[in-house]
Amino acid sequence: MLKHVYDFVVIGSGISGISAANTLIKNDKQVLILDKARNSGGRLSTRIHLTFSFDHGAQFFTTKDLEFSQIVQKAIQTQEIAIFEHPEKGKVYVGNPVFRPFISKLTSPLEIMQNASVTYIEKPQDRPDECWSISIANNQPVFAENIILTMPAPQANVLLPDYLTELKQATLQAKYDPCIAILAGVEVPLSSSIFLENSNLLVTPIILKKGNISWSIAKWSLSYKKNTAYLSIIIHATPEFSSKNIDEDVSNFVDNLWEEWKSHIETDAKLKASALPKHISYIEGHKWRYARVIKTPDEECARTDQKYSIALGGDWLKGPRIESAWVSGRNAAISLLSKDKQ
Repeated sequence: MLKHVYDFVVIGSGISGISAANTLIKNDKQVLILDKARNSGGRLSTRIHLTFSFDHGAQFFTTKDLEFSQIVQKAIQTQEIAIFEHPEKGKVYVGNPVFRPFISKLTSPLEIMQNASVTYIEKPQDRPDECWSISIANNQPVFAENIILTMPAPQANVLLPDYLTELKQATLQAKYDPCIAILAGVEVPLSSSIFLENSNLLVTPIILKKGNISWSIAKWSLSYKKNTAYLSIIIHATPEFSSKNIDEDVSNFVDNLWEEWKSHIETDAKLKASALPKHISYIEGHKWRYARVIKTPDEECARTDQKYSIALGGDWLKGPRIESAWVSGRNAAISLLSKDKQ
């Protein structure tokens, strides 16, 4: 039985992987994305609860790149993205109400295998024209003429064969800040004194940066039928707090960070913390070990090895912005497409 060989396999379905696949499909290539996560999007992924929803990675982004800007403008027209006036950064883009619809639209034309944990990629060093064999935990191997790795640099380093020394060297130069995140959901009756005293709360996101909290945003959704408002809260701990505690059980910090958030919110957002219910409907912790790129590889570092038909993508190659991941994925695809044209 003949094995199927894809033109390209992209490992990772974050923004960089989606961008790479988007570029390749425009060039009539057959592409498969492999992603170990349950849902696509990477730092723009959304966690959905029965009554709450959380963009627990990046909360917003900005654009400069023409292609990415055009995609975002279309998403604004179709109401998957909304414009928000950030108190410090001015106009930014946010999910409407979360990023899931935006990511779903971007990935709808793509072939993606979720829950696909890649354990090994293999090609004989002395036979660079052979296809890549990609081993997946609890699944059959996949084969490809070309590979693009778009996961965080340390994970890419583990997958890269030892003979690809220049690519491995690039991955070693990237540095990250981790982030401990708390996702909390609160149900509040619409008759609560919270709203009677400040009716604008229901339509205004609550933003907080203080103490061990580097960034927090809380958004309301409403059910008039149930006479209830639902507050979905994302709390990101500071890099200092996260670095100190990243190897600890995240459940150890859930209650403390939640209480710290409540202690600041009354004066900073005019939300009466004492009026919040003592019982919280939903609370969970999440660790991003590779949350924010703080150092990218030197410009002269290799990103592509055309001889072996493999390229690297990800925000760690260009900087921490969401758009940087998009540009990097596109660059990775173009670098391998150019090989076909030689």
